[in-house]
Amino acid sequence: MKNLISISRKLRNQQGQALVIALVFLGIGALTLPPLMTLMGSALVQGTTFENRTAGLYAADAGIEQAIWYLDPENSPLIPGGLPVNTGESRTLPGISIDGRTVSVTLAYLTEDTYQIVSTSTSPTETISVTAVVSETFNNYTGIMNHVITSQGDYTIQGGQASVSPDTGDNAPIPNYDGPWPGANELSSFYYVNTTPYASNTLNLANYPAGIPEILRLGTLDIVATANAVYTLEGDIYITGDTLIGMTGSNFTIDLNGHSIYVKSNTAGNQYALRIGGKCTLIGSGSIIAEGNIEFKPNMSTSLSDYIFVLSVNGKTYMQPNGNFYGTLAGSTEVYLQNGSVTYSSPFDEYGNYKIDFPGSGLSHFWGIISWSIS
Repeated sequence: MKNLISISRKLRNQQGQALVIALVFLGIGALTLPPLMTLMGSALVQGTTFENRTAGLYAADAGIEQAIWYLDPENSPLIPGGLPVNTGESRTLPGISIDGRTVSVTLAYLTEDTYQIVSTSTSPTETISVTAVVSETFNNYTGIMNHVITSQGDYTIQGGQASVSPDTGDNAPIPNYDGPWPGANELSSFYYVNTTPYASNTLNLANYPAGIPEILRLGTLDIVATANAVYTLEGDIYITGDTLIGMTGSNFTIDLNGHSIYVKSNTAGNQYALRIGGKCTLIGSGSIIAEGNIEFKPNMSTSLSDYIFVLSVNGKTYMQPNGNFYGTLAGSTEVYLQNGSVTYSSPFDEYGNYKIDFPGSGLSHFWGIISWSIS
């Protein structure tokens, strides 16, 4: 009995302690909950701000990608006013809208094949700008195209049957050219056509009245026609052996159509890797390139609006064109012009894009980002 009375007294002595404990926790909560709620509110605001800024940054970066898409020559004509081609010149690209954000993009010309892109993403709460400088990642060899004749060695213009224009000034013939010159391996990789090899050593253009597709020939090739017509290149032709074009058979016309004929063969001695004869007439703009010597004797039916680039990568270019040639003749060891009129024409079209495909010309565009910053 005494023990029960003692326990009862102890319990009565502890009455109210739970209230004290509850009041202590209530006090602690009163002290900690307001700043905790403030912190949580700030975190939510910061999280929302971060998400909005990230979305704005993604939108601005999409504007950079859009500008790079416009640098593709196939898309450049869509730029209002055309692609900028002079220092300080800029263009405002068509605007885009992403997730309720308006993105405005400006493309500015810095140097040859280098552009500055400013993309600004605007929402009701913030504005984010991304500035990027992009440049062609291929080595740029387009300086070769700045002259009517370009030779790493010398050039010869023989007699009164040959004429060159201009013969003085910036676009005049230049010997001992010391600017960047492409190597055979680089050009071979650039022009290589990844398709099923053409089996025959004779290519009859009459079999392609609707257009000549990409052709890869592993070996020698004789390009002829059994019908006199205009045959248009719809892709590049890549040949690894000595090549003849229009040396026999019927007369025919090739419209280069901005494409290239590349001959990898580099024959020894004074033999020609590529010979183009009088059965062939050339029209349009395009490239004719060989790693060996070139004998160029086709008929020409081109105009000042066309640009043909003839290049012997590591040999000589021997020219006897029948008619007016417009463009650039180039050779590693020598350029020899015996007859015909050779006139320099611009390699650019009305939109400021190159008319032919050559490393640095941009027609095969691989743009690298040199710098990228946020403001």
